[in-house]
Amino acid sequence: MPFPNYIVASSILLLIFIVSIVIYFQIYKRHINKALKSNNEKRSTLAPPYKITIIMSGFILLMGILISYFAGYTNAYKDYEKTLWEFKPTDVETFYAQITEIDNDSIVVEGIELNKEEFQGTLNYDFFEEQITIYQNDDVIGLPELSNGDLVSITLLTDRSGSTDIFKIELLNRE
Repeated sequence: MPFPNYIVASSILLLIFIVSIVIYFQIYKRHINKALKSNNEKRSTLAPPYKITIIMSGFILLMGILISYFAGYTNAYKDYEKTLWEFKPTDVETFYAQITEIDNDSIVVEGIELNKEEFQGTLNYDFFEEQITIYQNDDVIGLPELSNGDLVSITLLTDRSGSTDIFKIELLNRE
């Protein structure tokens, strides 16, 4: 498992913060010591270290939020892409039915008693012939070759949005 990039980026950001504060403290200490040794009224002022620490802390907090946001978005999108084409057992269902009516773009079937309750009774499916693959003994056949009374198995595929479409129809027995 590779080491997460956002942890490396956060560590580098924290290191920059610590080094910046330490360097500023050293500069501030040197400036104060020079000012105390010289009696010169003209001297430049430096911001106190506590103000710089507060400003740097706010900057680091903002950068940490941005890194966390983009790291979370990237990881979530990778997980989404990875699971996009994985199917659960409930995403693919097959039931058996007898054809009662066939049109050019729809089929009406009567589910047999062996099916779950949701697949019993009259079911109507609309489709375009080029979207459906119809098989008979591992050979692809066309919709016109089906007729009323044929026993078929219909495999349904549920996508991530929850819509269910016919994946394939297999002719089992001619009436």
